[in-house]
Amino acid sequence: MAKIDTSKIEGYENMTPEEKVKALEAASTPDPDYSGYVKKETFDATASELAALKKKNKEQLSEEERKAAEMAEKFSSMEEELNSLRTDKQISEYKAKFIAQGYEEKLAEDTAKAMAEGDTAKVFANQSKFLEEYGKKIKADVLKDTPKPPAGGGDESMTLEKLKTLSDVEYNKFAVEHPDEFKALYEKGE
Repeated sequence: MAKIDTSKIEGYENMTPEEKVKALEAASTPDPDYSGYVKKETFDATASELAALKKKNKEQLSEEERKAAEMAEKFSSMEEELNSLRTDKQISEYKAKFIAQGYEEKLAEDTAKAMAEGDTAKVFANQSKFLEEYGKKIKADVLKDTPKPPAGGGDESMTLEKLKTLSDVEYNKFAVEHPDEFKALYEKGE
């Protein structure tokens, strides 16, 4: 509540109490100066508007954050897929090179994967397997192409006794290559 400034009432100190009451009742107080203040209605309207804008901004920000998270997730997914495709391409290239060197397909793929992953121990182990198998294949090819000396130390004729001492492979080979002679030996021997 506003106080009345009695210093502005002339002779207030010398007045009797009844005169003071009359003087106070007659005194008018000026309306307060609210020029530096905002009216309540204006403030309330502005506060409501601000709250609505804050809410809208928060929703937009949440929407933007959600979109940013989606974009980051898509980017991450694309990056993973790209890395996977690069690895698959590298494995495919290594596999083709190993197959060209003579590796079997399964061993070539296993070695290519190990090489792409940087597992050199497995690469060397697989290379050892390949060299072992390759050596066996070379020996088999050489033996296959080597002509066999005639059986019996130079005697060209085959006897039933010589035939029975041959290994299974040689025995079958003789039977296939010389069917008439084979049949004749068994007919004589009986």
